[in-house]
Amino acid sequence: MKKKLLQGFKGLHFGVFIVAILTLLAIGFTACTSDDDEKIPEKPAVVLSEYFSIQNATIVSGTIPSNPNGLSIGEVSINSTVIAGGSSQVSIATEQNIQKIYVSVKGTNHYYVISPAQLKSTVIDFIILLSQGLSKSFDIQISGLLGDGTTTSLYQSSLTFHAVGTGGLQVSLSFNNEKDVDLYVIQPDGDIIYYGNKGGTIWDSITDEYVYWWGLDLDSNPGCSIDSINNENVFYPSSLIQTGTYQVWINMYSNCDPSIPTSCVVTALESGQLITPIYGVNPSTNVFPIGEPSNFISNDTTGAVKVMEFTIAGTQPTSKKVYNTLLTESAKMKLQRAKRR
Repeated sequence: MKKKLLQGFKGLHFGVFIVAILTLLAIGFTACTSDDDEKIPEKPAVVLSEYFSIQNATIVSGTIPSNPNGLSIGEVSINSTVIAGGSSQVSIATEQNIQKIYVSVKGTNHYYVISPAQLKSTVIDFIILLSQGLSKSFDIQISGLLGDGTTTSLYQSSLTFHAVGTGGLQVSLSFNNEKDVDLYVIQPDGDIIYYGNKGGTIWDSITDEYVYWWGLDLDSNPGCSIDSINNENVFYPSSLIQTGTYQVWINMYSNCDPSIPTSCVVTALESGQLITPIYGVNPSTNVFPIGEPSNFISNDTTGAVKVMEFTIAGTQPTSKKVYNTLLTESAKMKLQRAKRR
């Protein structure tokens, strides 16, 4: 009997030992799993302002309001290509009694709210100011609050990103259809940056290389050779910004389809902020009407539209030798046509 009790006691101890080992292993596994979970990085929040901002609009947290069975907001017109530091005019042709406009980016958890100045108008316009840090394409979302308290269905469109330079000073042009609209920037020294004088690089004797690519780095739809980018861009690094007054002009070089009007918007940024002009407004909008004639000009502004003038204060940059960029074949063609006019 004693022998059986002893064997039972030993068996009990062995069982307790096994249970203890299994318990420790389970705790260790759980701890490891918990540690692994903690190491999984959270997906960073998508911030709406990283894409664009809208003047005089408020930002609200949450999903953009919309009704999948609701009325259409109307016909939306927007440039399908976006550039960092640029802008785009959004036009909504509608028959609805729209009280508010909601604007967002797919994948974000915020939206802008705009109270249109043109309530009960058949066309509602607003401008999105694209971030200088923009680096990728995105889907814009737009809906509206109607007078009866219901919301429209969701309008969504993919906007394609095109890389350009930004710098300490940036002037950009966006237009809403496939025309050859040119951007001109007259510098304080009198030089005109345009398709025939794009700017260039400078030689740095310390690094023994060309540095600071600057000037007009995007010339869209040259001579109606359509690329559908519908943007133009001039930029300067901070070290090359001249002190003094700049003038900004736009010109309908070639009206590729005179049967439709063309809406344009021009913005000027210094250190990422909108410049307050001494002439015109910023951003500045303009419409070339149906039948606008082509104006084949080169390094002058005859027949062009002056949209803005602003002054930059500061220290004049050190003068350095400038090497102009090589002209593209399309730019050479445009210059030849301008000479024949």
